[in-house]
Amino acid sequence: MAEWHVLEAALKARVTGERLAHTYRVLETARRLGRIHGADEEQVAAAALLHDYAKPLPPAVLLDEAIRLGLNPDPVERAQPDLLHGPVAAALLLEQGLVTDRAVLQAIAVHTTGRAGMSLLEKVIYLADYVEPGRRFPGVEAIRAEAEHDLDRALLGALDNCLVYVVQQGWLIHPASVETRNWLLQQMQR
Repeated sequence: MAEWHVLEAALKARVTGERLAHTYRVLETARRLGRIHGADEEQVAAAALLHDYAKPLPPAVLLDEAIRLGLNPDPVERAQPDLLHGPVAAALLLEQGLVTDRAVLQAIAVHTTGRAGMSLLEKVIYLADYVEPGRRFPGVEAIRAEAEHDLDRALLGALDNCLVYVVQQGWLIHPASVETRNWLLQQMQR
């Protein structure tokens, strides 16, 4: 992995304004959640810092980059290319030699949709993005508090809220989000 100052410079060349402020709130939140739950500090910091590396790209560019990078976008991602900002970020960071740690890249790739079998690092990044202090929407306070104690329950609450919101907006639901929720429920019932 590149040195911290190199990662920050690469981020700041792409991400500005409120999105950059959001990134640093996610970083702070992820570091706190990572300490509480025992995640690797370096991996947490790198994934949190770079989770929105591709977010500023317009939808058409995200789709083009996903195709160029061999990500094989599914029909939902083709219809809603913003869902590709995590996978595209991970692929770009690897291509550019900024991040080679597969766990960090995976956490970046799935921070929007989740995935069945999420690791501790992936849960921390997903939730840090969801509950960072700038987020203001119904239910976030309860999930923010739960994340301090039980990542799985907090993740389930976040997934439930996201799915309801996506349905209310009339958007397509990414299959990975449904698979993540089903996997998580099965894990919690064991």
